[in-house]
Amino acid sequence: MKKPLVLAILGPTATGKTALGIGLAQRLGGEVVSCDSMQIYKGLPIGTAQPTPQELSQAPHHLIGFLGVDEPFSASDYVSLAAKTIGEITARGRLPVLVGGTGLYARSLLRGFAFDEGAKDEALRAQLFAQAEEQGPQALYARLQALDPQGAGAIHPHNVKRVVRALEVCLLTGGPFSQQAARSRQAEAPYRPFMLCPTFADRQLLYGRINKRVDLMLEEGLLQEAEGFYRHCQRAGTPPTAAQAIGYKELFPYFQGETTLEEAVEKIKQESRRYAKRQLTWFSREPDAHFLCLDGLTPAQALDQGAAMARAWLAGGEGKGDQG
Repeated sequence: MKKPLVLAILGPTATGKTALGIGLAQRLGGEVVSCDSMQIYKGLPIGTAQPTPQELSQAPHHLIGFLGVDEPFSASDYVSLAAKTIGEITARGRLPVLVGGTGLYARSLLRGFAFDEGAKDEALRAQLFAQAEEQGPQALYARLQALDPQGAGAIHPHNVKRVVRALEVCLLTGGPFSQQAARSRQAEAPYRPFMLCPTFADRQLLYGRINKRVDLMLEEGLLQEAEGFYRHCQRAGTPPTAAQAIGYKELFPYFQGETTLEEAVEKIKQESRRYAKRQLTWFSREPDAHFLCLDGLTPAQALDQGAAMARAWLAGGEGKGDQG
């Protein structure tokens, strides 16, 4: 029995993955499966850059805007949901088109990581969250760096929930959280994926697109959306994971009167550029990535080239082999 095919459009923010994924789904008889750790949340369509209603109408989409912002969600949860969704799409005779920029989600899904959920202690977790609240997230992150430098390097210092989870595993198992993936890796991957990564050789072109997209988000109502979310976070006992998303956390100090709007907007652009740089580093290390250089290409030309690469994969050995 052949493993299911998955076309994965993965890469940095603001490279046009949404439009490329929709176009390829239309041309190849596919359905889009989001691979974004923030687009899963309800009520935050602008700041998380969810596809617009018009874009959603152009192809079937899955795993977008389905989760309340206060509900827990892990990479393990994502892998389970995405695997179920991919199975359903394949059963319909359609092509799953994975689209997003969350490298951990993509790697865990496509390589078949089975997460060990045994190391859990609610009391310890509450204690760690309390430490983060009292001493700040940087103190908690420093503690993780001392216990597991490699694991800490893969987590943003301000992502408190992931830092807490990593510390929880370290303290309960006595071993590094970073070893979990190695322990959990299955014997073989569950899919036959083709990873297509849109990118720019000229980094300044990408940074310019990021700056323009932030301006467009503000025109679309990001400030109002973020303020409503800020009020929600003020009422919540523990800030939800989405509160650490770029576009919200930079505006919260503005709502608190600690910075100007201009400074907050510039911070959003700066953090978005830094995030794109981290994404570029992540996907450049993927051994099976096929890069689509967008310098000098119109969106239509990028779609034509992406479609040609995907069709070659479908027609060639990568599309026909790998019996499992």
